[in-house]
Amino acid sequence: MARTTTKRPARRTPTAAQQAAKAAEREQQTEELHRQLTAAVMGLVTSEGWTAMLAQLAKASATDIGRYSASNIILILIQCPQATAVCSYNQWQQRRRQVMKGEKAIWINAPMTGKKKDDESGEVAADKDGNARTYLRFKAVHVFDASQTEPMWQHNPDDGLYFITPALPGQVKRFGADTPGEAPAEMRQSLEAYAVHHGYRVETGDTGTARGWAQPSTRTIRLSDKVTPAQACVTLAHEVAGHVALAHTEDPMGYFLHRGEKETEADSVAHMIAAFYGVDATKKVAPYIGEWAGGESKEVERMLKATAENVRKAFRAFLEFRESPEAAAALLAAQEPALAAA
Repeated sequence: MARTTTKRPARRTPTAAQQAAKAAEREQQTEELHRQLTAAVMGLVTSEGWTAMLAQLAKASATDIGRYSASNIILILIQCPQATAVCSYNQWQQRRRQVMKGEKAIWINAPMTGKKKDDESGEVAADKDGNARTYLRFKAVHVFDASQTEPMWQHNPDDGLYFITPALPGQVKRFGADTPGEAPAEMRQSLEAYAVHHGYRVETGDTGTARGWAQPSTRTIRLSDKVTPAQACVTLAHEVAGHVALAHTEDPMGYFLHRGEKETEADSVAHMIAAFYGVDATKKVAPYIGEWAGGESKEVERMLKATAENVRKAFRAFLEFRESPEAAAALLAAQEPALAAA
């Protein structure tokens, strides 16, 4: 008996009206995403709101969704607080996982680039060097979290499909500026290696009333000898993963003009790194945030988004450095003076 096969129906090309309706739907969804994001961002204009957001970013940065922008991470967590790994429908299919029926899509903003056209000729516009002029816009696209999918029947458990998402340590050590406390040795070692990686050396000594500082002229980070070991580590994170890694030290004038933003970024990165190592920096994070609340709403929104994105990138860069081959070499270089003294 001959084997019969069923042909799949040919895909129909959408009509102009259907395409227009789809475009209108996406435009509406993009506007709704902007409204949600604006409401969420404006809710950060308190020290408590900002600290809560940092905890979310820190946790997300240790998972697959850490590759998205800070704005999209906020959107993802608004719609799916338990999200850890997010992909499009087709990407999950390629990973041999199927989005389960009835699951609601998570909407995010995807950057789209296009070529500008001349209004009169309709040809692609060019700049003075003859290169095509481009524009950037954002379009709403839908994705799904791993928790909304299930393995396909042909799934092989050994093919690395399942994501391993390291969580923040459950045991948190609390300390304050005036409270004795310790930090994991790995935290100090990794931060000192990160300083060497950026061309700085770390020393301890008299810093007056400050907990520490970074001096670009001598490429030195000095930590106070009067603070607890835990506070010294947080200060080191503030200086190297915040100010140095974010290039604040390379632009002194920019720092003084925007001191509130720069200190908030450095404080925030230090707070996230401390939490990653199980240390809870109890001092109030981002004291400048409240001062921004009196500004014009669009400018406040722009500032908060930019700061959150810089903080996310800085924390992610530190995590990637810890796992890189350069980390071991930098750690050895950081320990050489101590070894020589011993």
